[in-house]
Amino acid sequence: MPFTYLGLPMGTTKPRIEDMSSLMVKIERRLNGCSSLLSLSGRLQLVNSVITPITTYTMCTIKLHKGVIDNIDRARKQCLWRRNEHDKKGGHLAAWPLVQRPKEKGGLRVINLRLQNDALLLKQLHKFYSRQNVPWVSLIWNAYYQNKVPHASREVGSFWWKDVLRLNVLYRGIAKCSLGNGSTVLFWEDLWSPVILSQRFPSLFQHVANNSSSVKEVMLAPDLASVFNLPLSQEAYDELAEMQEILSTIPYDSNANDHWAFLWGNDRYSSQKLYKLAFATMDVPRTFSLIWKCQCTPQIRVFAWLVLVDRLNTRVMLRRRNFHIQGGYNCVLCHLGVDEDVDHLLFACPIAERCWRKLHVHWDLSLDIHARIMQARQASSYSFFMEIFLIVAWEIWKLRNAIIFDAARGSLNLWIVRFKEQVLLQSVRFSHDKEALVKSWISSL
Repeated sequence: MPFTYLGLPMGTTKPRIEDMSSLMVKIERRLNGCSSLLSLSGRLQLVNSVITPITTYTMCTIKLHKGVIDNIDRARKQCLWRRNEHDKKGGHLAAWPLVQRPKEKGGLRVINLRLQNDALLLKQLHKFYSRQNVPWVSLIWNAYYQNKVPHASREVGSFWWKDVLRLNVLYRGIAKCSLGNGSTVLFWEDLWSPVILSQRFPSLFQHVANNSSSVKEVMLAPDLASVFNLPLSQEAYDELAEMQEILSTIPYDSNANDHWAFLWGNDRYSSQKLYKLAFATMDVPRTFSLIWKCQCTPQIRVFAWLVLVDRLNTRVMLRRRNFHIQGGYNCVLCHLGVDEDVDHLLFACPIAERCWRKLHVHWDLSLDIHARIMQARQASSYSFFMEIFLIVAWEIWKLRNAIIFDAARGSLNLWIVRFKEQVLLQSVRFSHDKEALVKSWISSL
């Protein structure tokens, strides 16, 4: 020991980083060859659909060491940002926590492995608390917790079980117990009644003989003396009467198992729902969800995401990253001596203004980019406004790059020709009705 069985390291102690080397090597092998030939959107797909799923099987069973997750994240960052160049430093266009957000929350939906690992392991804890008919569940209950509440007891058992049980705080935060016999829930500290009893009845709680008692122990107690340190104060006695009134409305069956239900309204555990719940409180502009709902190619949508999070490699962005550019950081489209940032390049530059004017789109430059897009979308009569916005911005960016890297000459006429070609190319991805509208609209320009 340790040895590998069914793809997992088997041993009497928790796997070390070197014991997980086979998993890390398998991921690194996926980085060779083709990843350096892919676009940013292609590498993103490679990370999400090929590299990340390799870890899922292991994370369903084992709590991965922080060093293992850091090593896997290093490989995923290399694939996404640095392609296959092992010795290249920097080049990350966006912070990793931002990239790991869901797309509708302003990220690229790269899975957060630490959060995903906990979400997958929590399924095992749900089986345990629900006392499902699984051999290991019965074994652990009978061996360690015959008369104890698991999360109120000293840690016992294997490293695997200790890792799983430590997630009980998270589990009890997303699930509520409907009483059976009350053996899995604390009487005073857990949420199994309309209120947490220790908080609702503080005076009575001060007289409790054992604050780690399960509901089963209290409900089956022979008398008050076994539950409280007598005598009770007048305030505690009044609270006792109120508590008994509340408990009389809650059904109790000493022969049934406890039933746990989740915040999403049923008793079926879903790691996907828990993962999404971690980002539920994030408030981000609606423009992020709109760009991902567009029917343009992934390459253009990823470009639009870089625009919205202000991570596009404009000359101002390169200056912020301490890149020295010969000839300065001014816009190459207008030659007016204005710094080239996202706002100027795509909205305020005279060339960009003429492009938008050609399409009868007007921008309020006093608003931030998200409010600006939403205002123009509401004022537009086109149901395909977001697709057109993405394609216009994409072609302006390509025109700018042609001037810098190919010494081409930029002009409005050249942009119009390329814009129409790009719209027709993208329209094959649209729904049939939208495709007909777009082609009719583009022919009228």
